Amino acid sequence: MLKKILHWLDEQIENILIFPMYFIMMAIMAIGVVQRFVFKTAWHWAVYVCIGLFVWFSWLGCSWNVKERAHLRLAAFRNKMPRGVQLGLLMLDYTLWIAFGIIASYYSVIQILRLQEVGALLYGTETIPQWVVPACIPVSFTVLFFRVIQCAVQDIKDYVRNEPLKLQPAATID
Repeated sequence: MLKKILHWLDEQIENILIFPMYFIMMAIMAIGVVQRFVFKTAWHWAVYVCIGLFVWFSWLGCSWNVKERAHLRLAAFRNKMPRGVQLGLLMLDYTLWIAFGIIASYYSVIQILRLQEVGALLYGTETIPQWVVPACIPVSFTVLFFRVIQCAVQDIKDYVRNEPLKLQPAATID
């Protein structure tokens, strides 16, 4: 049972996190438009909450793109390379993702700690701490690290088995 749950989470974690954020953001914006044009008023916090939600689902989208192999990969160029070079370039991609994730997470944690120290609140709100927005960076890159490792292991297995390397996004693979 636990294995089924973990497998389901592995397949769905980005969707579980991204899509509710997207729909909440869209609902806040839609209500905001009605408020402005019909009632001549607006929630002063709506813009900042929407920006925070956008930042969260954008960073989580990086992880989803790695999982789906939909990030910028120059696949047309790589398809013409020998298999060993293709694998090497894939491993370079993964190394760069991890390096970028470590750097971004490190500096975001510094920012998060500073925001926690001063007790800053998200503009226009009275209860949402400002550190919640940059917290998406280490959270997203933690998920991304797992996706990078999963893809690297799969690519190495495919290479050893002499199976085609996955150079195209998962949605377009036959």
